[in-house]
Amino acid sequence: MSNRARYLVNCRDKREGERIQAGSRMKKYPLALSIALMVAGLLAFIFYLYFFVGISDIIEVFSRVNPYNYSLFYSITIIAMVLSMLFYAMSWNTLLRALSIDTGLKKAFIYCWLGNFVDLIVPIETVSGEIVRAYLIHRDYKDAGRIAAAIISHRIITIFVTASSMLIASIILIFKYKVSVGTLCLLVATIAGSIALIILLLYVSLSEGAAEIISNALTRIASSILGRSRLDPSKVREKMYRGLIQLHGGFKSFGRKRRILIKSVAFSFIAWALHLSVYLLVFYALGFSEVSTKIIESIVVYTISVTVQSAPISLPLGLVEIVMTDLYKLFNIPAAIGGTATLLIRTVTFWLQVAVGYALAQLIGVKEIIERGSKKTSTC
Repeated sequence: MSNRARYLVNCRDKREGERIQAGSRMKKYPLALSIALMVAGLLAFIFYLYFFVGISDIIEVFSRVNPYNYSLFYSITIIAMVLSMLFYAMSWNTLLRALSIDTGLKKAFIYCWLGNFVDLIVPIETVSGEIVRAYLIHRDYKDAGRIAAAIISHRIITIFVTASSMLIASIILIFKYKVSVGTLCLLVATIAGSIALIILLLYVSLSEGAAEIISNALTRIASSILGRSRLDPSKVREKMYRGLIQLHGGFKSFGRKRRILIKSVAFSFIAWALHLSVYLLVFYALGFSEVSTKIIESIVVYTISVTVQSAPISLPLGLVEIVMTDLYKLFNIPAAIGGTATLLIRTVTFWLQVAVGYALAQLIGVKEIIERGSKKTSTC
C-alpha cells in the first residue's frame, strides 16, 4: 500500500472514530440532562414541601397511618396503574387491528409503556412517546401511513376523553367554589389547548389539501436548514406528500368502522377512570376517606396534572407536584395530607412508570442483541 493510500485510510478511520464518539456523546448527554432535571425537580418539590407545607406535618400524617389499610389501598393503587396502561394499550391495539396491523396486545402494551417512559424522561414532552411507538411498530410493518393514522386517532380519542371530563368537572367546580381568576384562566387554557390540538390533528388527518400544504412547508424548512445541495426538494416533497396521503386514507377508513371507534373510546375511558382512581385510592391509604366527597375536585387535579406534565415547557418533576399540592389546598384539603398524597401519587404515576419502562427498554435491547447474534451465527 502506498503512503498516499495509507494516509487516506487513516483519515477515513479517524473520521469514523470521531463520528462514533460524537454519536456516543449524543446518546449520553440527553440521558444525563433528563436525570439532572429530574433531580432538580425533585429537590424543588422537597423545598416546596419544607417551606410551604412542613416536613414535620408530613411525618405526622405518616405516623397516623394504619399500616394494614395503607398496604391494602396502596397495593390496589399500583394494580390500578398497571390496568390503566393495559386498557390504554387495548384502545390503541383496537385501532391497529382495524387497519390490519396485528401486533398483538402484549407488544402494544410494551410499546405503550415504553412510549410513556420516554414522555416522562424527555425534558420537553410533546409527541416523543408517539414517535417511539411508531418506530417500534414500523420495524415489523412498513406502512407508515396506517401506523400514523392509528397513533393520531388514538391521540385524538385520549385527548377527547380527558378534555370532555375536564369540561364537565370545571363547570361544576365554578358553581361550587369561588374560583380565583388565576385558577379560572388555568382551567380555560387547559380546555382550549386540548380542543385546539384535536382540531389541528383532525385537519391534518382529514383534509387532503393539508397534505400539500404541510409537505411544502416541511420541505422549505428542511431546505433552509440542510441546504439545497444536500437534498432534492422535489423528491422530499413527493415522499412527504405520499406519506400524508397514506395517513389520510388510513384515517378516513375509520369513518366506515364506527364500532371500532366506539370500542376504542370505551377502552380509553376505562383507562382514564383507572388512572383517576390512583388519585383517590392514595387518600384512602392515608386514612382520608373524605376524598369520596371530592370526586369532581380530584378529576380537575388529575386532568390539570396530566396537562401540565405534557406541556412543551414542562419539566419531568417539580412543577406538576407543586400544581397538584396547590390545587388540593384550594379544594380545602389540609396541606400536609395534600402534599403527602401528591408525593405518593407521583411515586406510582411517575417513578413506577419510569422504573418499569427502563426495565422494558433494557430487556428489549438485550433481546435484540441476542436475536442479531443468532442470525449472524446461522449465516456462518
